[in-house]
Amino acid sequence: MLKRILTALWGIPLILWYIYLGDQVFFILVEIIACFGLYEFYNLLEKKGHKTLKLEGIIAGFLYLLFLYLETRWAMRIFLPLLILSILIYELIKKEHSIIEISLTFLGFFYIPLLLGYLIVLRNLPLGKQLTYLIILITWIGDSAAFFVGKFFGKHKLAPSISPNKTIEGSLAAIISSAIVALIFGGIYYERYFLPAILGVTLGIMGQLGDLVESMLKREIGTKDSSSLLPGHGGILDRFDSLMFIAPTTYYMLYILKLL
Repeated sequence: MLKRILTALWGIPLILWYIYLGDQVFFILVEIIACFGLYEFYNLLEKKGHKTLKLEGIIAGFLYLLFLYLETRWAMRIFLPLLILSILIYELIKKEHSIIEISLTFLGFFYIPLLLGYLIVLRNLPLGKQLTYLIILITWIGDSAAFFVGKFFGKHKLAPSISPNKTIEGSLAAIISSAIVALIFGGIYYERYFLPAILGVTLGIMGQLGDLVESMLKREIGTKDSSSLLPGHGGILDRFDSLMFIAPTTYYMLYILKLL
């Protein structure tokens, strides 16, 4: 717990500062998180005996985020399909890797840089700084609520076969706390409450789903943490698993709820 608190004391202000600065600084932060996350993902698969195109996957993730930062619409509509097609053609011509290795490599790409890329997109929207703060707070507060409520009050297991320590009480606490944060945000910036509350509940649910997906991956591999990069928190995937589902959900929910 001490390591967890100490890491948070320097990590949280640093991330909040990078969000405030935005532009190149925030882009670099997302790149670092995505590349280290991909590295952890491929290492976990290798522990299970699966081979991947680790270097190619990390380079593809880096390039996608770079083009997403430079030109968002062009990157999502043109560069992404071309990137995927180019890698597939290259690997089919080389014939050095199996379809399983190629598929697992792309799984990491879709799971990490593609989802985290929505942080860059959100930060460049109107109210982008505030929206990025919102999803970061929802992620952190939701995770903390789930952890502490589950630890002290949790009695009913949510998905024992995937994550033995996760409880229904903890998950409900995460969803409720996410809704409260979104309500406060909606009252300040939109002077509306119902639609932001829907957004908060949705993000709370998606955050819990993101945590379960990463737990399922670790359980399949047979490890407790994705790495030991962040003392007390595990690795990048352990710390940002919820955010990877919350960021893209926020982007599309904002349009569905007409909050943009």
